[in-house]
Amino acid sequence: MRNTMTALSRTAIVAVAGTIGLVLSGGASSAAVDATNTIVDHQGRRVQAISADTKIDFVPPLDGNPLTREWFHSGKACFKVDVPAGDPWTGHITLGYQVGYPATLSGKLEFQYQTPGLELEIGSDPKADVFNLIPTLGVTLDVGFGPGIQSVDAAGGDVSGTEGCITMSGLHATVSGVLGTTTIRPFVRLVSSTGDTVVAYGPLASI
Repeated sequence: MRNTMTALSRTAIVAVAGTIGLVLSGGASSAAVDATNTIVDHQGRRVQAISADTKIDFVPPLDGNPLTREWFHSGKACFKVDVPAGDPWTGHITLGYQVGYPATLSGKLEFQYQTPGLELEIGSDPKADVFNLIPTLGVTLDVGFGPGIQSVDAAGGDVSGTEGCITMSGLHATVSGVLGTTTIRPFVRLVSSTGDTVVAYGPLASI
């Protein structure tokens, strides 16, 4: 049995309800922060990844399959960078999940989620920008029979400026093929253009 996991193929996904907005200035300051993590890059800049306002609600699976786990996720994936005035900073922010499970039936997991609605709001920072957001994803993974932990990216985009948030409301996600209690842990990963990386992990939710 293998605990290592490799993506095999991307598959079509079903349409689901949900919206995802981008708030690019001051979003984290008014949010309920779940977790933060900070690094100082090689140029001495303080780079912070922030998970905030996280809410994961598990619901009975619509397909009625006892091997399916279904949930709705709302929250914020934020970044904050302390840089001197006029000093540019660019990077990539990703919101995703770690999914822990005791076993699988077939050795494969199938993830499905979609964010069909996108709204863009530019904040007061004229340098702030987010683009190339991932709107949909379906992926089948060869994971072995477990136990295991799988990381899957849900949404992300290139960012610049000093702070901002990806704000998600009602993202609908499912994972199929799991046996036993399944635990979801959201994360925010921030990678600067020079490769410096920081990850903040949100609160656990289990079913």
